Amino acid sequence: MKKILILLFFISSITIACGQESQDICTHLQETGRVVILQDNRLTELVGNQPKAYYANGTKTGDATQNVIGYRIRVFSGNQQTRSKNRCYSIQSYINQEMPELPTYVAFKTPNWRVSVGDFRTSEEASSMLAQLRKAFPGYAKDMFIVKEKINL
Repeated sequence: MKKILILLFFISSITIACGQESQDICTHLQETGRVVILQDNRLTELVGNQPKAYYANGTKTGDATQNVIGYRIRVFSGNQQTRSKNRCYSIQSYINQEMPELPTYVAFKTPNWRVSVGDFRTSEEASSMLAQLRKAFPGYAKDMFIVKEKINL
């Protein structure tokens, strides 16, 4: 008896729910021509209105940077989690002290931590800087090579 009552209640609930008119977003958009998004104002404050771009070495640029395919010099790449991460940041600070005008980037792409320097449009620019870096940092010279990736302009 109890099971029958529960079953009847369940069936009547489904019938009532299906009987109500439901309108999908596409139909609503075609009829009214607009979609209203309700959000908390605090969300806008947290996200902000304009995108900000930051170099990986901590220097902030005022506007968002343009990403294009170019060249960087990979100074270090390692896959030992904590050890490689610490080494990347120490290499980055060392390069920033010696060549502050050269942007440096620390990135983690599973499973490797990487340190890259520069934003070069051509491989010739990157090759020229690679030769200078190998002379300036002979301890890392054997690990340095040019990579093609997105750069900031």
